[in-house]
Amino acid sequence: MTNNIGPFKKRENPFETRKVASSTARDKYTATMDRELRKRVRIASATKGIQISQFIEEACLEKLEREGF
Repeated sequence: MTNNIGPFKKRENPFETRKVASSTARDKYTATMDRELRKRVRIASATKGIQISQFIEEACLEKLEREGF
């Protein structure tokens, strides 16, 4: 008996192997905020052409510098 599977290849399961990029320089965080503030942040980040997380990170760094931390 032969193991002929025909002209079709077996599909690979994309969830079978985890391809997670591990970076020790960055941590994931979750924040909650007022809906109007989030809307303003989304508009501002889109206007600058950057992601929301990058916009928030830059804003935090600016505030820390202003306050001397």
